[in-house]
Amino acid sequence: MNILFVCTMNVARSVTAERLYRNTAGMRVRSAGVSPRARRLVSAADVEWAEKIVTFEPGHLVELKRRFGEEIAARVLDVDIDDAFAAGSPDLEAAVRDSLVDVLGPPGRAPR
Repeated sequence: MNILFVCTMNVARSVTAERLYRNTAGMRVRSAGVSPRARRLVSAADVEWAEKIVTFEPGHLVELKRRFGEEIAARVLDVDIDDAFAAGSPDLEAAVRDSLVDVLGPPGRAPR
């Protein structure tokens, strides 16, 4: 499954989710941001590639629908993690892990 993690700046939340799930069996992951100042701006190619899109606050879905059409909402899951954590913080990693485990399963290493 192709999963796109989307936050505002692609610095903390989406990057953390991508790192956590990068080596999970059966998943291919990417991350991007919706802000024009994002480290990596979400593109039409990202949206086309993604089977599931995980956002971190309701405004991300609003921006995705504005840019890519209303039908994108069917593939979006918002996990509602506030942008209150520093990039790389253990608290952010725990919040992302706790929010995603019920919907994506636990992150883990791909079998060798």
